Amino acid sequence: MLLIVNMLAFSTVVLLVVSIYEVFFNRRQMSERLYQIKKIDESPKEEDALKKSFFERMIQPGYKSIGNALGSITPRELRSSIEKKIIYAGNPWNISFNSFVSLQALMAAVFVVLVLTISWLANLEGKSVFLLIILAVIVGAMFPYNVINSRAVNRQKEIQKNLPDVLDLLLVSVEAGLSFSMSLKRVSEQEMGTLSKEFARGLEEMRMGRTREEALRGIVKRTGVADLSSFISAVIQSEQLGSNIANTLRIQATTMRQKRRQRAEATAMKAPIKMLFPLVFFIFPTLFVVLLGPAFIQIMNAFGVML
Repeated sequence: MLLIVNMLAFSTVVLLVVSIYEVFFNRRQMSERLYQIKKIDESPKEEDALKKSFFERMIQPGYKSIGNALGSITPRELRSSIEKKIIYAGNPWNISFNSFVSLQALMAAVFVVLVLTISWLANLEGKSVFLLIILAVIVGAMFPYNVINSRAVNRQKEIQKNLPDVLDLLLVSVEAGLSFSMSLKRVSEQEMGTLSKEFARGLEEMRMGRTREEALRGIVKRTGVADLSSFISAVIQSEQLGSNIANTLRIQATTMRQKRRQRAEATAMKAPIKMLFPLVFFIFPTLFVVLLGPAFIQIMNAFGVML
């Protein structure tokens, strides 16, 4: 026992001496080694930075800084609205809010340059040029927003149009004996479209650890479609209450088909009103010219002979 204690004491003293030497006497050697390692790590980074193009080294950082500056002064309500539009549009080109604001500023500058060039070529001066510059800034800033808004509206219309067919396929799969998750997987594999991609993303989130309710509500947040929101709310409520999911899907499929039929009927009823303006301003004048033009010429020639 005494031998073991002596060996432990000797080992402790040796380790203490080695530690003191490394800390106080070998510090310079350690610092030199760390400096060499740091130099090795930094040299490829400098070379990589030099290999980058002028756009990546100069223009892109400035573009990002402008976006960050403009994004920080944007009102919270406007920022939230634009971010929702970007999400509803499917986040095209992986654009963020700051990048979107930078794009607005860039398009406004481009339109201003075009206006100044046209004004210089047309010899415009004074208030007209100032008004054109203001108009160019407004048009340039609204152009990216209109593009994002158009993509969001088209995406929502596509989801709303395909929802009844997807629900029918879900109902058939559930009645065939598949679970709801497996039915969603089958729909995402067979159907092609935005809705099936959203279902596939929801299933991927479930596999990564999110609950079914969180994944389904995430689909609602990314789409913003009222019909899809009501369907997912009904599915979540059915799961919480323990009711039959097939009956819920059957009711929702019937309801969505009825809503699609009602929207089609409403669109058909609006068609005559929308056709009225082209008829009055474009088609009727042409018909009058073709039908009454020769008669009017003959009448004028008759009056000319009489006079």
